[in-house]
Amino acid sequence: MKYFKDTLNKVYAYEDDIDIDKYVNNELIQIEEREALELSKTRMSQEDIITNNKNIKKLLIDEANQKIAILQDIINLEMQESNEDEQLKKWKKYRILLTRIDTDNIEIKWPEEPQ
Repeated sequence: MKYFKDTLNKVYAYEDDIDIDKYVNNELIQIEEREALELSKTRMSQEDIITNNKNIKKLLIDEANQKIAILQDIINLEMQESNEDEQLKKWKKYRILLTRIDTDNIEIKWPEEPQ
């Protein structure tokens, strides 16, 4: 493949056997594949990243709430089979860590889900 970009960094790709003079606009600049791939990456705005972070946080908290509710029921009904008391504590700690995450931060290090 041969890669080109225009003045707005829009990328164009053509098969190697194409007649460049005949089919490629003279205003396009030939570039390497690496640059074409980099320019083609989708860029999220800061607002999109924050929205995405909020959605992830909500999903993770919802999942933690479900796990906690089930474990709490097991313990309340005295139906434990193994270390479910410890699992409940881990899930509650995980949920607390999630609630403390600042979703306005662009690069979030999410806590690990309990096993």
